[in-house]
Amino acid sequence: MRRLLRGLRRVILWAVAVVIAVYFIFAIGLTVLEWIVRDNPKVADSLQAHSTERHLLTHFDHGAASFQRRLELIESATRSIELEFFIYNVDEAARLITQALMKKAREGVKVRILVDFSAPVFELKPAYARVLREAGVEVRYYNTSAVYRLVSIQHRSHRKLLIIDGTTVLTGGRNVGNDYFDLSDHYNFLDSDLEVSGPIVRTILESFNVYWSSHLAADPAVDATPNPDAERFAAAANDAAMLEKLRAAGEAYRASHRAHECRDLRFVTDFPNHGEASRNVFNAIVGELAAAKQEAVVETPYFVINKGGYAVLDDLHTRGVHVRVLTNSLGSTDASYAVAALYPWLGQLARTGLTLSAYNGQPLPQQSANLAGGHPRWGVHSKRGVIDGETTVLGTYNIDPRSANLNSELILVCRGQRELASEVLASIAAREAASGKVIERGRIVDRSALLGAAPITQRIRFLLEMPIANLFDFLL
Repeated sequence: MRRLLRGLRRVILWAVAVVIAVYFIFAIGLTVLEWIVRDNPKVADSLQAHSTERHLLTHFDHGAASFQRRLELIESATRSIELEFFIYNVDEAARLITQALMKKAREGVKVRILVDFSAPVFELKPAYARVLREAGVEVRYYNTSAVYRLVSIQHRSHRKLLIIDGTTVLTGGRNVGNDYFDLSDHYNFLDSDLEVSGPIVRTILESFNVYWSSHLAADPAVDATPNPDAERFAAAANDAAMLEKLRAAGEAYRASHRAHECRDLRFVTDFPNHGEASRNVFNAIVGELAAAKQEAVVETPYFVINKGGYAVLDDLHTRGVHVRVLTNSLGSTDASYAVAALYPWLGQLARTGLTLSAYNGQPLPQQSANLAGGHPRWGVHSKRGVIDGETTVLGTYNIDPRSANLNSELILVCRGQRELASEVLASIAAREAASGKVIERGRIVDRSALLGAAPITQRIRFLLEMPIANLFDFLL
């Protein structure tokens, strides 16, 4: 027995030593990046813009309707189509999008796709890129660093863009995949996008070109062998029926939503580079919140606050600005480790005076279509907020250290447009109504609401993840 206990103690000590060593590798490596990475002033003007010219903005909080709008925009293109995504899955949603893109490329429209090469989610492998290339679609990958480069691979492009003819853009939280468009039978996201038409789209296109041409973008490897995956994007028997359902969802959405005119519009994105010094979006959001006078309403799939985030919350509380946050519960999230990193800090969050709600994982029929059937879980995935009922912020930025310090993100900010802000607030309120209140104006109401209806197996995993998630929270 003593020998067994000594052996167990050695295993535990070795495990602790490995965890501490890995922690210092990340911590020191990311610190060194801050010393050697600097902003590139040559591209700064392509990464942010402010316009007081007329822009039309349409808000999409319905997955199927947003998918249908993508298909319509692609079909309307006459000169160019640019797509940039963190995730480009190979599933039904990707098949329908890819078919539409290849059709336009064969018609002579220039089509370019830039997709992040993050190993845990990457699916658009060179074999698929070859199918696209043969149809006339250009594909590049962002940050193809090898897995063993533990520090440099932490930087990812989390940007999401569909740009049509350099005049219209659709951006927000949605990647290309079934989960984002009500097409999964096991898990779907409640998300949101903005469609923007107007002069600022030229700068957004310039930012795409900066990422497309950056030293971190690379062409897929050339493979001349027979391609067994060539049929993955071919039409399927049920495509016509699905397209009809999407068309109906799109028409129903347009009947109850309209475009809003914005004459005070701001676009901000990060530099395509490693290091906190290359991040612009966090500072832009802090600047918008500094102007808040009464209320800031925020929706984010993950809510992991770092030191800088607490400073912002404390400042808002001191100035009498009420912060209302909607995020996922353990029962609705796709990332239980993010909830594990949030749970122990509820007391400290409460001291900032905010209100925190956690989504319960149930469907929300007015904002989703559940086209695949079954009984999927639902989770919030929007990255949006409203300040003082008149400034709308929407983009790709999650409230977590990864978006603040590591990922490339983008946001759009429309000021002085109360009708758009009211529409976004109503959408968030509908999701809050299907949520549990965790903290209300600085008082912890129900810690268990953050766990939601998660099954016991997920709760056990959550408890096991908690120490590691809090140790490595800067990577979440």
